[in-house]
Amino acid sequence: MSFQTWHTYGYGICVSDIVCESVEKLNALFHRAPGLEKAVNDWLKDCDIEKPTWDDYMEYDEDFNLGLATFLKEVILECEGIELTACNDFDDKLYLLYEPTYPWYLPKDQVSLTEERIKEIILKYVPILTEQQIEVGYYEPENGG
Repeated sequence: MSFQTWHTYGYGICVSDIVCESVEKLNALFHRAPGLEKAVNDWLKDCDIEKPTWDDYMEYDEDFNLGLATFLKEVILECEGIELTACNDFDDKLYLLYEPTYPWYLPKDQVSLTEERIKEIILKYVPILTEQQIEVGYYEPENGG
């Protein structure tokens, strides 16, 4: 039996710092991304959940169990066309990160993305969920399995 560890390096936020369990705020986030909103509502219907709670929504990402990080990732992808990485660490803290990559792997409209623009994009959606200040910075969560 073996054990592997990995690091995810990037610029973004620790999603676990967002203190929110408001279904109304979560739905306001979904309204920004109609495709995701439909997918989530279809999933809830398939699960026979008529009045979903916060915990019900957090079960949506059945593969990785990254809850709110997955929702922020998908909203930003649908609305901004920017691919971020949702991940967690050994302590199960959630992160949403823009990972560095080779410029030739990026779409032409993203080659000139700046740190400030990534910060703007992330902070455009976080205030939908919370009024508290969330730090945008460099993270390198480590995990394994």
